[in-house]
Amino acid sequence: MSTVEKWELNVDQLVACNCDYGCPCTFQASPTYGTCEGTVAYVVEEGSYNGVKLDGQIWALVAKWPGPLHELNGEGVVFLDESSSEDQKKAITEIATGKAGGPIGIFMSTVSKSIDVKTAKIEVHKDGKNSWFKIKDKVNVEFGPILSVTGEEQFPSILIPQGMLTKREDNFSADKYEVDISDNFKFDYPKRNASISTGKWKGP
Repeated sequence: MSTVEKWELNVDQLVACNCDYGCPCTFQASPTYGTCEGTVAYVVEEGSYNGVKLDGQIWALVAKWPGPLHELNGEGVVFLDESSSEDQKKAITEIATGKAGGPIGIFMSTVSKSIDVKTAKIEVHKDGKNSWFKIKDKVNVEFGPILSVTGEEQFPSILIPQGMLTKREDNFSADKYEVDISDNFKFDYPKRNASISTGKWKGP
């Protein structure tokens, strides 16, 4: 029997998806347009997996679901950053694919159809409305403020006291949300939902 190692992370999550602002998936409702096509950049503030330090490490997930996430059948691609060491890549693969359990293990169980793992150059800049992240030649996401009908900048937040992945989301606009990985993962959804949140996870 294989052993699932102990791990713990404080991790920032930068999210962009095809839903309208506020993303009903946060509340287990149906995606705005029926399907969910989302991308998440993860930045580890502090953490380790079985003694492997993961402070400062990043990875990303591009995934899509045919309906509400809790109905499963998602397909995804996990991207490891090319600058991570081999031990860090192995540790992050276990966590990012859900094999190591914890809150992300429950979330990744919805990506039940297929999960691929690739390595690429990932860049992440976390700075509120000025945040952005890129996966070289494959993903380009740029945040901006949500604008009111009069053009004023708005910065709403969602509190989720019982939340699994986070207890609070700060909401923004994905002014640019472009994905071009393959025919199966090709999105272009400007001015859709974006958020930044922090999670404290551990497993198994």
